Amino acid sequence: MLLYLTKITLILSVSIIAYKLFLEDTKVHVYKRFYLLITLIMALVFPFIIIESSIVSADQTFEQLGDIVIAPITQVTTMSINWTVILIVGYAIGVVVVASKSVLEIVKIYQIKSQGSLIKFNDSKIVLSSQISSAFSFCNIIYLPLSEELSEGNKILIHEQVHIRQGHSIDILLIELLKVVFWFHPLFYYYKTCIALNHEFLADSKSVDSEEDVNQYLQLLLTQTYKQSELGITSSFNFNLTKKRFLMMTKKNIPWKNRVGISMSCILFLLVSTLAIHAKTTNQKVTSDTANIPFQVTDTRAQYPGGMNKFTNDFVLKFIDPYPYSEEDEAKIVVQFTVEIDGTLENIKVLRDPLGVGQEIIKTLKSMPKWFPAQHNGEVVSTVFTLPITFKRTTQ
Repeated sequence: MLLYLTKITLILSVSIIAYKLFLEDTKVHVYKRFYLLITLIMALVFPFIIIESSIVSADQTFEQLGDIVIAPITQVTTMSINWTVILIVGYAIGVVVVASKSVLEIVKIYQIKSQGSLIKFNDSKIVLSSQISSAFSFCNIIYLPLSEELSEGNKILIHEQVHIRQGHSIDILLIELLKVVFWFHPLFYYYKTCIALNHEFLADSKSVDSEEDVNQYLQLLLTQTYKQSELGITSSFNFNLTKKRFLMMTKKNIPWKNRVGISMSCILFLLVSTLAIHAKTTNQKVTSDTANIPFQVTDTRAQYPGGMNKFTNDFVLKFIDPYPYSEEDEAKIVVQFTVEIDGTLENIKVLRDPLGVGQEIIKTLKSMPKWFPAQHNGEVVSTVFTLPITFKRTTQ
């Protein structure tokens, strides 16, 4: 899960950086809308993509592993903290809180609808309500305060009609759903801000037809600065009344800048996304003239993820009864296993077992992560290890 979140963060970070550097100030608003949505979805999907490649490997080799002694420490009764349970509970609480906020906003919208007056005007469904002070739209309905004029030339109404026709609520609901799942991740909140602001760019650009319209529209925006957006889940006319919207209205469309922005954003996104794709190797075994000669030393030894110290710690933690009783102060179990070319442990055999815990040791080894296989002369090779495990009696 941590690796998956790291890959998501990497893709989203580069995507949003590319957007800020090359796209946000351009007037290719339709492209920007789909860029934000596609990069968001691909960031979630790419880490699951697996590309298989074949590696030709040699036959099994033998390598002597130094003794690993696992000696239990004196048992001390302490209160253990189950961090996994704490994290799961904390995550669940966060999901409930964020989801509840969105649900409450939807409930409030339907309350406004039920208590307002629903009318039809120029093929648009409009709810007139005394409970709101600023216009907004949600799904296929426009919500207007009673003081708002109903006319074909009303720029606020035209603005909200653009949101409806282009289905901007779908984008908002998608990012709201992802915010529920990834409530702890700040980039999803920032993505929502970029998506919603670009929606306003789209609606603003469709609401004016001439330079004179632009000046009048800017004046209209200025009159809305004292009003606040009612609900975060809606598309509101006075959303983010910053200089970005004012500058975008007066900005000239520069085709070459648009092309550069589109090209650079695509290139950066694709380059980083390929890093998140998981490469899986499938090994094809071949027989060579020296296949039956055991190698005492390989070019690259088989390694447990994190090293042998971590292997020892993981084994002790996973082993159900690390303190078996014995008549002797010390007892040694000897296990042999093969690290195959795909990193799995196979052919696990207990060569010596005075304590009768061999089956539990085999079960523990099988539950542990894959190793990184050895390589010799550029070929992946399997390796047989002998693992001595020493158990000492605990002293009270």
